[in-house]
Amino acid sequence: MAQTPTPTSTPGSADMDGNGCIDSKDLVLFITDWCAAAHAKSASADLNGNGVIDPDDFFLFILAWQKTGNPTPTATSSPTDTSNATPTPSPTIPTGSIEMVTIPAGSFVMGNSGAERDHFCQCIGGPAVACVCEEPSHTVTFDYSFRIGKYELTNAQYVEALNFANSHGYLRNATNELYDGGRVYQNGRVLTSADAPDYNDIVYRGAQFLTAPRNNESMTDHPVNGVTWYGAVAVCNWLSEMSGLPLVYDLATWTSTNRQGGGYRLPSESEWEYACRGSALNPHRYDPFSFGDDPAVNLDSCGPSALLSANMVWCDDGISWTVAVGSRLPNDFGLYDMHGNVWEWCEDWFHNSYADAPVDGSPQLVQEEWRNFRVRRGGCHSNHASRCRSASRNYVYPGTWDFTFGLRVARAVSP
Repeated sequence: MAQTPTPTSTPGSADMDGNGCIDSKDLVLFITDWCAAAHAKSASADLNGNGVIDPDDFFLFILAWQKTGNPTPTATSSPTDTSNATPTPSPTIPTGSIEMVTIPAGSFVMGNSGAERDHFCQCIGGPAVACVCEEPSHTVTFDYSFRIGKYELTNAQYVEALNFANSHGYLRNATNELYDGGRVYQNGRVLTSADAPDYNDIVYRGAQFLTAPRNNESMTDHPVNGVTWYGAVAVCNWLSEMSGLPLVYDLATWTSTNRQGGGYRLPSESEWEYACRGSALNPHRYDPFSFGDDPAVNLDSCGPSALLSANMVWCDDGISWTVAVGSRLPNDFGLYDMHGNVWEWCEDWFHNSYADAPVDGSPQLVQEEWRNFRVRRGGCHSNHASRCRSASRNYVYPGTWDFTFGLRVARAVSP
């Protein structure tokens, strides 16, 4: 696969509150993140993706502000032309088309193992606080089974859901009019964007969303990216409606109201890590990765490592974009790409410690004072190995997206 240059910044990421424009409120949030992170890695104000928040990021923020007088951006480059492509939307996605794996009830120890190889963390406060956000390790007990996607949600699945939502009048533009291209909104929140090839593979042609090829390769089976937390929650409701399942979320308030009703939803952070680590029979359950570790590799680097690259898509591959879902080996639950490829949104608010974390599998629904971060997990195709660890956590403003933000859906086992 030919390489695509990796973007280093995005005006979308500078839109900290996800309201469709970059303004003084975003500047306040940017400075707050800078001060809170104390140059920590993986904060959402890290606009150039170099792992720290520094003056270069502030410069990029100012440039983004200057460039976004119109809240609906015009892409400066475009993917391979798809103007002659014929969309093939279908009215519904049968439940079975999104392959799900049932994860059994049980217990596991969540968080950092305390082992030397597990200490490559990115917490608010940086190296001075070490792995505080992955600690304390604690037992989580699930008295219920749940289902989770065998694969990350693909471009084809997201595009089909977008067309369904658009046909029902759910989608809006930045001025709250019926959608006509560019950034996609629902109930005042930005979900994703069409025709933004630096960030995803979705285009809008002839009043239809399509998946655009990239470097003459079909991207339909690649994981969707460029999706905000709101875009991840919204697609769960669309998929539920398309499949005749109960809706989980109230999109007027962006809260879950029926997590155990059987509709599509995001996994809680503990559900995600439980599924990632594999079963109690997995000998590598508490290693840095569900498949083990390669002690010869500095985890805060890009390898190389044959073991890691057989099991996950990360920066060692020399691939600057996603790969088709299921291209690497699965974990012992049969789940693919739990490590790498794209970051996966969870339902939870981020807390910089597990001191008050739920221990029953439910999401953290209490927002930390002054912090407005949601959790994403799993690492991505451009990350060092350390960010793809089973315990690794990342915190991002819910209205933020870039070329690494995707999702994996979950469902309760229907009552």
